[in-house]
Amino acid sequence: MREPGATGATPPPLDDPHGMLDLIDVGKSFYDPKRGEVKAVDRISASIPGGVLALVGANGAGKSTLLRLVSTLLIPDRGRVIVDGIDTRASPELVRARLGYLSTTTRMYQRLTGIELLRYVGGFFGLYGAELEKRIAQQSEVFGLDAFIDQRIDGLSTGQLQRLNLARTLLGEPRILILDEPTTGLDILAAWQVVEAVRAATRPDRLIILATHIMHEVERTADRLWVLRKGKLIFDGAPSRLGTGKDFEDAVHGMLTDEAHRVSMSERIDVLPHASASAAPPSNQDAP
Repeated sequence: MREPGATGATPPPLDDPHGMLDLIDVGKSFYDPKRGEVKAVDRISASIPGGVLALVGANGAGKSTLLRLVSTLLIPDRGRVIVDGIDTRASPELVRARLGYLSTTTRMYQRLTGIELLRYVGGFFGLYGAELEKRIAQQSEVFGLDAFIDQRIDGLSTGQLQRLNLARTLLGEPRILILDEPTTGLDILAAWQVVEAVRAATRPDRLIILATHIMHEVERTADRLWVLRKGKLIFDGAPSRLGTGKDFEDAVHGMLTDEAHRVSMSERIDVLPHASASAAPPSNQDAP
């Protein structure tokens, strides 16, 4: 198994899955009429035990495809995706029972109040009565919902909506929480509230996968960083290995763009040897 941030030859597939998320030689391709075969995820092998994993890459790098593979919305063409010890191909329904998924397109019933929504969603998790009210109270405290939980959803601010959405997603106490760019379109205050809510949801026995383009969110929340470029995993390690502040942003930008820039920082950055100088720039869209 590759140690976080290690360099060298392409690592062999993982033979002994043991993390909360194990990717074993995972690949997924799509056909594009103009480009032909597009390898959205290109033979990734990695394992992570828990904590907060930040997923970073340009549009078209394969982030959304990888999240869909983890959440069973897609099946890999090759390799295995193992979530909390369960193979997504063999038992997708068991994997889904362990997942919470929040995307930029997640919507809620506008005519309900916050408390009505959480009670409604609780039924899908088999929660009723005292246990449901206990869970709602816990989530309300974690995400600071008390001030607006009795208001109709159509009257909430964007930051309040995302905090309520996070509470809804966590109501069933998922072991794996997938957040696909949860602060997109939010103002500075609302984004800060969501980031703080993500930090509040962190615990040792949970894996949070945060896909984002915002580097300070990575620094504030992530224990581990995966950088994707053209479907390949080119960095796997602690964000602190790349520096802090502007140094961190420059390091990530360098890995995603100019090869010469990345080579010039090679003594400070452990870049996995997947992206070549001749590689074409990433496309503008993730493959479907």
